[in-house]
Amino acid sequence: MKDRTVKILRIFITSDYPVTLVKLEEEFHTSARTIRNELREINQFLAAEKIPEIKNLRKRGYQLILSSEEKKALLKQIDLVNDERYLDRESRIFDLILSFSLGKKATFLYQKEEEYQISKSSLDEDMRRVRNILTEYGIEVLSVPKQGIILQGAERSIRTMIYDIINNSVGVIAPQGEQEYSINRTILNHYIPQHLLKKLDQLYVESMASMEDAIYRNQLLVFTAVWLSRYLREDLIASSAWEAADTPQSDIRDFVTAICEAFQLSPPEVEIKYIVFMLNTFNSRDMNNSIEWVQAQLLSIQLMQFVEAKTKIPFSRKEEMLQEGLYKHLVGLINRVKSDIQIVNPLKENIKKNYGNIYSAIHQFTPSIEQVTGKQITEDEIAFLTIHFSTSVSAINQDLHYIYKAVVICNHGVATGKLLSENLKELFNIEVLAVLSSREVDLIEKLDVDLIFSTVAIDYLQKPVLELEPIIKEESKKRITSFLNENQKLKRLVNNEDSTQLFYALIDTIEKSGGEVSGDIYKELETLFDKNQLTINKKEIQPMLEDVLKDSNILLNEKVNTWEESIRRVSEPLVNEKVIEPRYVTAMINSVKEYGPYIVIGKYIALAHARPEDGVNQLGISVATINEPIEFGNEENDPVKIIFCLAAIDAYSHLNIMRSLIELINDEAKVDRLSRETDIERFKEILFS
Repeated sequence: MKDRTVKILRIFITSDYPVTLVKLEEEFHTSARTIRNELREINQFLAAEKIPEIKNLRKRGYQLILSSEEKKALLKQIDLVNDERYLDRESRIFDLILSFSLGKKATFLYQKEEEYQISKSSLDEDMRRVRNILTEYGIEVLSVPKQGIILQGAERSIRTMIYDIINNSVGVIAPQGEQEYSINRTILNHYIPQHLLKKLDQLYVESMASMEDAIYRNQLLVFTAVWLSRYLREDLIASSAWEAADTPQSDIRDFVTAICEAFQLSPPEVEIKYIVFMLNTFNSRDMNNSIEWVQAQLLSIQLMQFVEAKTKIPFSRKEEMLQEGLYKHLVGLINRVKSDIQIVNPLKENIKKNYGNIYSAIHQFTPSIEQVTGKQITEDEIAFLTIHFSTSVSAINQDLHYIYKAVVICNHGVATGKLLSENLKELFNIEVLAVLSSREVDLIEKLDVDLIFSTVAIDYLQKPVLELEPIIKEESKKRITSFLNENQKLKRLVNNEDSTQLFYALIDTIEKSGGEVSGDIYKELETLFDKNQLTINKKEIQPMLEDVLKDSNILLNEKVNTWEESIRRVSEPLVNEKVIEPRYVTAMINSVKEYGPYIVIGKYIALAHARPEDGVNQLGISVATINEPIEFGNEENDPVKIIFCLAAIDAYSHLNIMRSLIELINDEAKVDRLSRETDIERFKEILFS
């Protein structure tokens, strides 16, 4: 066999999963026809040796199914025992970095020279590039007699570097399913075996009450594997180099405890704090702390307004759905980026191509996000934000009368699955009842659905199945149309509109006729709709600033000497009315002491707040103007002339209040007028105008 034929055979011997023709074409820069000829030659060789042939697995690719012993024997027979013999420079660099950082024994360069079968000058050039890459992380490469190559740098930086290098070299890794073949994936298996990732995934499922999207979850598992591998090598974080808050019991803490029990580990508390903190940066489900949740909400509202202005797409029509998705995503994004972790998006190029105008608008807004994170946002993260907007585009355009009921199977994450489902609704009058992963196929029989659309190959015979790309392209539309025509007998007519828009129309009618819609009127209308069995989305029915801000909560021309005193003073009315507890005031002050002047949200404006669980009894807001403006330590926006105190009870009921504050941030002249006002009625007139 010629050299290329042997290399192709080696790929099939070392891969545990099917390999597609497309992958082989890309790997060897040749046509599908040539690859098929090579496969025929290989199968002739295998048949002559009485070895099972490479099989064509329908819609999955080609695979050589052998036992471990058969693979070893075949590798030995064709003199390919050394897996890295044919590595190109990029793959050699990847292997070198992993061998230095995750290898179980000392690495010497002369051994690598023999292993790769390259010249010393080639390896010297490889090492020069390795050093350049690691310098960006503050890591040095040292050659120590009898110890080989070692890495010198902060342990936290080394772990982050390994995670980045794996993402950049291998892409998204899915422990739950089959992996496409790549040389770098095979290299990674030497250092972080697939069975280790599968074990961690099993522990994750057993520990977590609710799980992250697949993309977040899988990269969380990779980071966990890096931490575990470094710890087992006894490369530890020095206690003096890492300080984090205590880690109370949580799903993530349970997951780490399960790992320690499964691998019989007893890490020092500093290691436990480190890994729990880092894994929480992948968490986009909760309001993580008093900084991120408010910053994420402000950013989500501003981002939505910015993208709508740039694209002229009326995103405000689906404001509640979009804002909630953006907010949760931004909470996780801010946490991750601050901790030097960013998620790889396997659909980035497709998203940029198909939703370029939205992607471009978000890209223009990213400096505002980077002011909060202090670090640059990657294109992958921008693509994730684009998915949320793209989903809303489909929801805005869709017809509310569906004629098919379906389920979407997607392993790219819930957001991507929702994008596919919204496109199906918009383009083909399909109601999607659920977005599931391939692990949840058994749930389909419990759903009243007619069709299945899947981004992965699944074996399900009970319902018609169509396999699609996550993003519907022009060529896919014909396939979907044909699929629907084949299943016309499954059509139904469904109308699942709620009455939220009717509720809004009624509010508008009252206001146009000269009536006033107060908070009490809102509640009366909600009760009326409930009695008449008219469904409304109450997340969209949010009180305005003027509904919540009472005269007794407006303090003008206050004399205070410090920023702490200003927080205590502005919160007094809310404490007196039992809207908040005294401990909430303490929490607000302690947060500023710990995290800095993050509550200064705009020029001359501060928004004091803490977490709802720190002592909030009901939604409320108060405001104080400062006689002598106070320095909080925010160089860009000091001194503070106006300070608000926000008491939020959940993630959405105060959003109209936040929108009013954003308008105020953007109107410096209005802030100046308010700061000089001494009459409460005039103050309200200016503020609510």
